[in-house]
Amino acid sequence: MSNNYPLAIDSELQASVNYYYIIFELKDKKYAINIQNVVEVINIPQVEIPETTPEGIIGLFNYNGTMIKTVDLCPFLGFPTSEFSLNNRLIIACVNNEYFAVHTENIETITKFDEENLQDIPFSVENSLLKQIYKSENGSINIIDFNALVELISEKNNKRSKINYASLFPVDEKSTQILTLRAKNHTVPQEAFVFPSNTQTVKQFILFIMDNQNYFMDIKHVKEFISLKRVNITKLPYTSDYITGIVNVKGEFLVVFNLKKFLNHECTEKDNYKGCKLIVAEGRNFNVAFLVDDIKYIRSLKDVHKSKIYSSSNNYIYAEFMEDDKLYNILNFEEIINDERLYINIE
Repeated sequence: MSNNYPLAIDSELQASVNYYYIIFELKDKKYAINIQNVVEVINIPQVEIPETTPEGIIGLFNYNGTMIKTVDLCPFLGFPTSEFSLNNRLIIACVNNEYFAVHTENIETITKFDEENLQDIPFSVENSLLKQIYKSENGSINIIDFNALVELISEKNNKRSKINYASLFPVDEKSTQILTLRAKNHTVPQEAFVFPSNTQTVKQFILFIMDNQNYFMDIKHVKEFISLKRVNITKLPYTSDYITGIVNVKGEFLVVFNLKKFLNHECTEKDNYKGCKLIVAEGRNFNVAFLVDDIKYIRSLKDVHKSKIYSSSNNYIYAEFMEDDKLYNILNFEEIINDERLYINIE
């Protein structure tokens, strides 16, 4: 089995996937990366750092049996590089069958951009990573061009880095052990689990938490994530207990469903939802917001060995698997979004 597998996306989903972006902050500025080339997002692992590296290359990372470059965007964007922490993330990307990892300090959200708000930068700068900006109500977001990034980190990159990246990683014993363990978890390639041919899916999933249980949702259904620090939920009288209320998101009123109760979890009612998140999802004819405890990261399920996957008798759960003594559920979102319980009149 080849380790250099291409990132496959259903052709009929390509148009919608093109407008999904991962948003992150770098030196108090917002940047976005198109998700169509993203394989997964992982916690930063230990990286092998050669004595000399090209500009912008932190080192090499053994990703499923293939050594890939780990990229620092700061030198290309004109920023000084800060010390790394265990909370930093790597965005694993693939362009033209070439894999590489992009270092980010944190991931703010994943959202779908409106095409009409995407604008080309009105000037040209040689070797610039920025080709477009997105105009939002909260300001502009700079969009990283993956093709430009690949060109900058190619073999033609003869400029040597002046940064001692080894000194930027945590060096205490506990942190070193954690980084090493993370690297080990991605070293050995495993046989991929293949979804049935009648299942329309990109190979990217959002992992979120409810009542300490782990759930995966296909990224194609996700419009954006919202922290409850940014919005207020208005309760609705005389509605089912799984309906938390309504919320105004950019002028659109969405019904908020408590996904735990919708899936018939036995859960304790909270007086408030501090720390919880909303997943705004796209149905066929409407958008809806699901209340979950926390959103963790994006991941490909290609690395899940198919012998660990089990089908579920629950109509809302497509399948489940065990990994590191934890149970993971893969939501059958088509079943959820078509459930008649989602259709209520809020007028």
